[in-house]
Parts: sequence; structure tokens; C-alpha cells
Amino acid sequence: MKNKQKQIQLRDVQDVIDVIGGRWRGAILASLCDKEKRFNELKRDLGIITPRTLTKELKYLEMNKLVSREVDTSGAVTISYSLTEHGKSLEPLIGQIVAWGQKHRKVVLG
Repeated sequence: MKNKQKQIQLRDVQDVIDVIGGRWRGAILASLCDKEKRFNELKRDLGIITPRTLTKELKYLEMNKLVSREVDTSGAVTISYSLTEHGKSLEPLIGQIVAWGQKHRKVVLG
């Protein structure tokens, strides 16, 4: 019984890593925790990410119901991205990751 429970927990951890892991997904989600952003605002936040990679990652996050893409055609066409309600549920986890990352950097760099 305990082994089955552990396997389920490990699968759950792997699911989270698969969805928010990778080089850019966590950073995109963290950037969108602040507010809704347009593509170039995200690109500016993330620095060296290529437009192609950002597009690919945003599509992946949208497919996984974490990010919403809004098209506004009332004037010049603008596209903005925001966290979905499901994506907002990651905000506490992202906050913990940020805090752990700061502590880890201090440990590693001395």
C-alpha cells in the first residue's frame, strides 16, 4: 500500500515538473503573476528568449490551461497573455520557488 502511495506521489511531482519545468515556463508564469502582459513585455522580462521559443512555450502553457491569450481588435490588434484561474493557483508555489532559489543561490555562492 505504501509503495502504491509513493508511486502516486512521484507521478504527481513528475506531472508538475513536466508542465512548469524547462528553461522558460516557470519564468513565463512568474512574469505573468504580476499582471497581464503583451508578447513584447514578456520577451523584455525574460531577456534572451527568442520569439519562436516564447511563442512555443506560450502555446504549451495555453494548451495546459495555465495561460490565456486575449486578442483585442477594438483598435490596433493587440494580443495579451494572462494566467487563467488554474494558472493563478500556481502563484503560491512560484513564490516558494523564488524564496528557495534565493536561499539556494546564497548557499552555492557563499
